Amino acid sequence: MTLRSALRFVARNVILGLALLTTVAISAAFTMRVVLSVRDVAVPALVGHTLREAGSQAGRRGLEIRVEGRRHDPDVPADHILAQEPPPGATLKAHRSVRVWVSLGSRRVNVPPVEGQSARTARIALEQAGLPVAHVIEVASSAAEGTVLVQRPAAGETDSASAEASLLVSRGAGRGSFVMPDLIGRGADNVIAWLNASGFKVTDVRYRSYPGAAPGIVLRQLPPAGHPVNRRTPLSLDVSRAQS
Repeated sequence: MTLRSALRFVARNVILGLALLTTVAISAAFTMRVVLSVRDVAVPALVGHTLREAGSQAGRRGLEIRVEGRRHDPDVPADHILAQEPPPGATLKAHRSVRVWVSLGSRRVNVPPVEGQSARTARIALEQAGLPVAHVIEVASSAAEGTVLVQRPAAGETDSASAEASLLVSRGAGRGSFVMPDLIGRGADNVIAWLNASGFKVTDVRYRSYPGAAPGIVLRQLPPAGHPVNRRTPLSLDVSRAQS
């Protein structure tokens, strides 16, 4: 073998060796990348952090962030994570995404003024504004029956955390609660006149014979004495009549 042939042979082997080393290095790098890409990593706790902070925490573990949606939440400030999936401590393959939902902060509600309106009109207006009426309290008042006296929350802008309305409504002056007096043994004409003048409704008067009772005396009453009544409670009386 001549010197030139020998040099050519050596050079060819060196080139083949370098090519083989390069192939091995590329294969090792690819294998390492594959191994790293399929390794399990723990999902960090992201709730309560800003979107930027959450992205940094996830990135340090080889994970990504995917925003699934945004919604109002009175307890979580705007642009902070309010929910995540998978939860903290779960495992994911590297380069996978953690799904997150981002808070828009508290929802502001514009409360319409309903004081002085009828309870029905007020309820419709409040519900259209996104404020369901949760409580209605009736009180005796000189205002017309069914009129809204006080509303809570007051008219204006309010936070959605208090997104329920309460109404104080007039039941009119004639619906106060009273205790039924004892009418038995009294003259029916005077009793009926007094009840009518006081705004009570005597709906039924029955006359019947009763031995020993003078005519026109109250023998029985409904509701009985001591029973709570108001001016809309129907009253009934049994009255003695003259013996035939």
